[in-house]
Amino acid sequence: MPSRIPTGDHKGRAGDHKGRPYGYGRRCVGLALFIASCLASSIVAETGEQLADRLCVDCHGEFGRSETKDIPSIGGFSEFAIMDLLESYRLGFRKARAITLDDGSENDMQQVVDALSDEEIETVAVYYSAQEWRPHDQVFDAELARRGAAIHSRKCGKCHPKGGSVPDADHALLAGQWRDYLARELRNFTSGKRRMADKMKKKFDTLSESDKAALLELYVSAGDY
Repeated sequence: MPSRIPTGDHKGRAGDHKGRPYGYGRRCVGLALFIASCLASSIVAETGEQLADRLCVDCHGEFGRSETKDIPSIGGFSEFAIMDLLESYRLGFRKARAITLDDGSENDMQQVVDALSDEEIETVAVYYSAQEWRPHDQVFDAELARRGAAIHSRKCGKCHPKGGSVPDADHALLAGQWRDYLARELRNFTSGKRRMADKMKKKFDTLSESDKAALLELYVSAGDY
């Protein structure tokens, strides 16, 4: 029986028994895999809102406005401020505390950060930076708030302008944040449980306890004293 002779393509190049050039099948498979990969990436990638709904809303509330007094609101922070805060957990500069959710399970910021890729951190930061910062309406001591404003201007205003109300300063917003959360973080700074940048620590270490109490009233007042 005569052996099968490759038929070749129209230019005379050797091919398979259907006249297709050798390698045709491999190229088709490669193209199909490439298309599938692109489609899979577009399906898997979540938007910032989807990431927030899946990982953040249980603690930080809808649009990043917390309804829990010892958990901060974050909607309206700058993109850089959100990314910096998340990185502080990733790098171990800030220790996460366990939060008990409504279903009885526990979660913490370290688990959230560990579940996010670099791209997802940026995506969720962009989402929260696009939200509106809405100060919480809380009772405060107006006289102490006024004293706190003078202290803030001298000690804190360079990095946290206008009483900590300017997103473009790229720091966590302080004006109108929850009292309970701010008070706890002031205690953590004082005890050393939460680390500070060197330039902040130099200023913070000069504050008396009464200074800190006055600053707390300023931030709780959201500047409306």
